[in-house]
Formats: sequence, structure tokens, C-alpha cells
Amino acid sequence: MAEKKVVKSFLWGALAGAVTGAVTALLFAPKPGKELRKDIADTAHTVGEKTVELGKKAGSTAQSIVKKSTNWAVDIRSKLGRKAGEDEAPTEEEETIAQ
Repeated sequence: MAEKKVVKSFLWGALAGAVTGAVTALLFAPKPGKELRKDIADTAHTVGEKTVELGKKAGSTAQSIVKKSTNWAVDIRSKLGRKAGEDEAPTEEEETIAQ
């Protein structure tokens, strides 16, 4: 849960920084108002698309990490159980998590 908050905070910060930088650069460029507004809209659209792409990558990476850590925990638990003399099959919950 904490990882989602970190990723979400990073994405909002990146989005805010990108938009602020882009708008500042465009406002200081010597262009007519109509052209400037079009450039701002185009830049905002591009930043939005890149933010969505970055969010998807971060989400898939987080899911991958969770799945690997869950598999690792199930594996360690089963090895520790065997060392203690328990030869029981994984529970239904462990099998569901491992998938």
C-alpha cells in the first residue's frame, strides 16, 4: 500500500513539474497568443499521454515485484516447514497466491 502512495506521489510530482516547465517555457517564447495557446494545449496533451504511459509501467512493475515477493515468501515458508519435519502440501491460499 505504501508503494502505491510513493508511485502516485512521484507521478503527480512529475506531472506538475513537466506542466510547469512546459508552460513557463512557452510563456517566455515570443509567439502570438493563438499560437501560444495551441502550443500549451499540445504540450499538455503530450505530458498527459507520457504520464499515463509512465503510470502503466510503474503499475506493472509494482505488480511484478509483489508477485515475486509472494512467490519467494511461499517458497521460504515451504522450505522452513520441511526443515521442521512438516511434509504438508501447500494450502489452497498459498497455491492461489503463487499463481
